[in-house]
Amino acid sequence: MSTSYPTIQSRPFTPRIATICSQCSVQLEFPVPSPIPPLGTSLNVRCFNCNSILAHSYDPAHVPNPHTTQRSGTPSDHVSGSSQGPSSGGRKGRKIGTQEKPLETGYYDLLGVPVDASTEDIKKAYRRLAIKHHPDKNRDDPHAEERFKEIAMAYQTLSDPVLRKKYNEFGQQASAPEGGFVDPEEMFSMMFGGERFVPIIGYISLAKDMKTAMQEADEVDENKVVQRDAKGREIVSPEEKAKREEKARKAAAQKAAERAERVQKLVENLERKLGIFSESATGPSDTQVVQSYRTICALEAEDLKRESYGPELLHTIGFVYTSKAKQYLASNQTFMGVGGWIHNVQGKYHVFSETVSTVRAALELKNVFEQIEAAEKAGNLSPEEKHRLEEQAAEKGVQALFKGTKLEIESVLRETCDRILEDPSIPRNKAQLRAVALQILGEAYMAVKKDGEETREESEYVKIETKNSRQRDSQRVQRP
Repeated sequence: MSTSYPTIQSRPFTPRIATICSQCSVQLEFPVPSPIPPLGTSLNVRCFNCNSILAHSYDPAHVPNPHTTQRSGTPSDHVSGSSQGPSSGGRKGRKIGTQEKPLETGYYDLLGVPVDASTEDIKKAYRRLAIKHHPDKNRDDPHAEERFKEIAMAYQTLSDPVLRKKYNEFGQQASAPEGGFVDPEEMFSMMFGGERFVPIIGYISLAKDMKTAMQEADEVDENKVVQRDAKGREIVSPEEKAKREEKARKAAAQKAAERAERVQKLVENLERKLGIFSESATGPSDTQVVQSYRTICALEAEDLKRESYGPELLHTIGFVYTSKAKQYLASNQTFMGVGGWIHNVQGKYHVFSETVSTVRAALELKNVFEQIEAAEKAGNLSPEEKHRLEEQAAEKGVQALFKGTKLEIESVLRETCDRILEDPSIPRNKAQLRAVALQILGEAYMAVKKDGEETREESEYVKIETKNSRQRDSQRVQRP
């Protein structure tokens, strides 16, 4: 085939790694050093644009191979940044991958298996490659040992269901930002109570919702032309609308099923806890059992308050327990159940005020982000001011997250308490004992104080007693 172009001179293929400068955000690439460094080696790379030095953690999976068929997206989908993590290394992949579409496929490529390979297929691939690349069979290859280790690491990760799930979602820890990636679900668990609170509040669904949103955030095709009407609203075809509605229905059904399962477990756990009182007390006024149960609840509360956000969570849980118990007792002990109606109205007002508070916290966080964006566009944001605003955003972000978490916890616990107290399979006197126990437990939780608050209260008490003592001494001196 004839061409008007002159013959083009080629050059040997030089593997290069693409990344992004953490200082000036320009995309760049650099050749793989020789000899090939071990996995995880920190490389110092000079930016051609701003001349700054950035650190890059070496990973063979980042090196484009012309003989490897890319399994997921474009070649840039397999390139990861240095200190910025996979989401910013010149790639536009998901910040969190899924099991069907992993964030990275380096380990799969290394073993030569598809991303949906079974555990058995992964084992077979590993055995084949381990035999082929074993250092004892490749004594003349100085890189055989490192290659063998990489294959073993890939197998170790993909053959373990838990590690494979983590890899699919977040990629290799060696290529992660400093400190590694944080799973939103794990973050919520660590930040708000940890595993100790799971039997009381369950796993927070807001965390899973955030994770799903992050997974879907970059799924939108940026090259797709979105048509809009005169008011700026997206024009959606009937087929696309039906598809979205079906997806929303499935998501809602799954969420409802997960909540039902969560509430059922919490009901079972709370029944056992309240049973310590309801199965022992002869009646609501059984003083000895009441005192013993108060002690048990107080000891549990003091133990739980040491967890992350312990006092705040205990106050939230205790408020729901106490208000639900009082509402039930008032409904069954007051004329026409008027007392229960009053407590119900108070509960609804509490939900309304908490919702308003949560929205306000979210708006405050949004305002800080807008300040940062406006200042950056104007070009008058100093590093100190940016740091201050970012710290402010982090603080308000945690506040907004906790308020949203608090709303969810209260909603789940209200349903749990209703199931406990309105159980048709138990007699009325048993339900009344449950309500008394629930109120005692709630009051014990609400009585918990932070360590600093206890110190301040003790200090104030000492001051007051000292003042009173001086006044008594003065009065004694003035007496004739």
